[in-house]
Order: sequence, then structure tokens, then C-alpha cells
Amino acid sequence: MTTATTRPTAVTGAVGTAHTRVEGRDKVTGAARYAGEIPFADLAHGWLVLSTVARGRILSVDTASVLGMPGVLAVLHHGNAPRLDVDYVGMLGVPPDPTAAVFQNDRVPHAGWPVALVVAETPEQAREAAEALVVTYEEEPHDIGFHAGRPDAHPVDGHMPGVTEKGDLEAGFAASAHVVDAEYTTPEEHHAMMEPHAATALWDGGRLEVVDSNQGTTWVVDELVRMFQLEPSAVRVRSEHVGGGFGSKGVRAHQVSAVMAATLLQRPVRVVLTRRQMFSLTGHRSPTTQRVRLGADADGRLRALDHRSLSRTSTVWEFVEPSAGVARVMYDADAHRTANEVVRLDVPSPTWMRAPGEAPGSFALEAALDELAERCGVDPVELRLRNDPDRGPVSGLPFAGRDVAACFREGARRFGWAERDPRPGVRREGRWLLGTGTA
Repeated sequence: MTTATTRPTAVTGAVGTAHTRVEGRDKVTGAARYAGEIPFADLAHGWLVLSTVARGRILSVDTASVLGMPGVLAVLHHGNAPRLDVDYVGMLGVPPDPTAAVFQNDRVPHAGWPVALVVAETPEQAREAAEALVVTYEEEPHDIGFHAGRPDAHPVDGHMPGVTEKGDLEAGFAASAHVVDAEYTTPEEHHAMMEPHAATALWDGGRLEVVDSNQGTTWVVDELVRMFQLEPSAVRVRSEHVGGGFGSKGVRAHQVSAVMAATLLQRPVRVVLTRRQMFSLTGHRSPTTQRVRLGADADGRLRALDHRSLSRTSTVWEFVEPSAGVARVMYDADAHRTANEVVRLDVPSPTWMRAPGEAPGSFALEAALDELAERCGVDPVELRLRNDPDRGPVSGLPFAGRDVAACFREGARRFGWAERDPRPGVRREGRWLLGTGTA
């Protein structure tokens, strides 16, 4: 038997107190150096060439013409690049995204797939040659259609079970006095941080050094060690300053291709992604379509909850946006079902982005609760309080700590919630309509 106990949180004074950031002065004065700005002697520059077709295979890469262009040192592609080991599960518990394991075969699974790296003495020379490189493809029909009715949608066990169920869902809805059945959609979102992805790779006395902008140097080291079959002690990754990441700055094509080129040329090689390249190479939050069904009794207490979320993933890497996970911890019901499903399409691989699952999932669930509150004639805050669980709705385990109800009450008090006019379209400030809500 396990007994859960709680204790008061110690007050440290950190919250509400100004602190001087260690790197603050360097950043505001421009002295801070980011990954694409740090100088190296004898530095060469790589420029990635991306596919112009949405699906197919590479028939040829015409390297001869660009190798004769000014400053060009090498052209890496699937026909001459080093072989990588991709048969492993990394420290995050997932296999490597093939988008990062570049130039390993002739397949093109989506538009913007890396097909070559041109390396030259200057970034201008590398870009000019990359844009002149002729790649011939055998194009194939592609499928990018994302909608709720996809027959090939399937649940995926990501970092949580794909499906959870308890109770008789349909019986719960049949016994409910009020039912909400609605579909919500969220768009594709990109991280779009200020600093683009950039990395410089060099060999120093038999040791690989990568100067990078990332969100986990240990993670990047682990992936490079495995891909290139190196000893952990032979790889060092530095990340001095990171100009934003939001989940996208892990192991990507620019680091791996830079290591390949540095190994071939035995000199430092830098690869910086353009803003345009980031849209297909560094992940994104998948769009979602979510169906939320809520059934409640006359007092607004949930009798049935069903949250199905569908997101998309690429054909080469299965990643699920776990939007239905929010319902597994926020609100209880006698009958409860959640499902995180995906459909494989000819699109770039999605990835983690700020509050993965929670951001789109809470939007859908909370919007449905607001609709239910209106149907029941119950205040939206009160509806949430009536359905706040004391144990995990799915797991049945006690929470180590949960202050959601107290936060709702205090937030409503501070906000003046009780004095608001809940009718839409009645409050104005000049040309602006004002409204209040809760989530």
C-alpha cells in the first residue's frame, strides 16, 4: 500500500525578486557570440540542398559542374556520404529521426528533404553552387491530405498510452441530461525562434568538437556518438548561447552534415540553416483535429468524457502530438475515453513544441467545457470545480499535489469574475468588444 503525503512548499523568495542574468550584459551589448558567429581558422562553409519534389527517389546528382565553381571543396550526397548507424534507441527513448540521418539512401519522403551538402570556402560560394546543383528525381504521387475522416488513422503509444478507457461510454452519454459533441482544429505551428540553427564541426587531435545551438548538449553528444560510432570521450559539444529553441533544437541535419564534411575535409565546417530551410528540417507542431464529447447530468457533473485527437506525422518517423493527454488528468467522469491518433503523410516530421499536447489539447477540452457550461446554465468556473478530481481520472492514483481548484477560486476572486456580465457582445471600449473567460 502506498500512502501519499503532502507538505507545505518552502518559501525561498525567488518568485517576485529581480535577479541579474549571468549572460545579460553580453546579450544586450551584442558581445554574446552565437553558434553561427564564433570564428575558426580555415573555416569552410556548407549549404544544404533540399528536394523540390514531395515524394520520389533521386536518379542523379550532377556534381561535376558545381565542383568546378569558385571555392567549391566538396559535394556530399547519398552516393558518397559516410554510412551512419541509425539502428538504435537514443537517450530520449526513441530512434533517430531520419531527417537528421542525412544522405543515407535515394528516397525523398517530402518536399524540403536534404539531398546534398555543398561545401565551399565562403558561404556565398557554397550558396551559389548549391543553387546551381542539378538533382534529377523520379517523382511519385504524394499524399498530404489531413482531415478527421482519414481511414488510415491509428492510435500511437508515444510517451503515454495511445488509448485509455474506463466505464461504458455510450451508456454514460445516453444517461446524460446535457451533451456536447464538437470538433476543434488547430493549425500547424513552427518554432520560429530568433536564432536559426547553426553548427560548426571540427576534429582536434582525434576528438570531434561541435559548436552548436541546442537545447541539450548531452543529448546531441549521445546521438552523434551513436550515429558515427564514436567513443563518448571522443565527442565534445559546446552551446554557449541559444537564441531560442522551443523544442526544435535537438539533433538536426545541419550538425550531422557538418560532421560528415569536417571528417572528409579535415578542417572546420559550418552549416547554418536559412529561415526557409528550418520549415522542413527542424520539426513543427502538427495540426490537429479533435473531437470532444461531454455528457453531464442536470447539475453539470460529467457522466461521460470522450476526447479523440488526430495529428499527422511523416512517413519516415512516427511522432504523435498527445493532445488527448490533457483530459486524462484534468477532469473526471464515470465513463472516460481518450485517444491520440496519427496519420502518416508525405510531410516533414513533427516534433516537440512548447507544451506538446497540452497546448492544442487544452484548447479543445476547455472550449468544450465552456459550451457545456452554457448548455447546463452553470458558471464556467463552478462547472470546473464540480468536476475537479481528487485522483487521476484514468490512473486512479492520488495526486502528489493538486491546487487547481484553489487557483480557480483565487483567480476568480482577484479577477472580479463574479461581477462580470457573461453575455457576449455587451462590453465595449471604443471600437473594441471585450469578453471574459476561463480555462
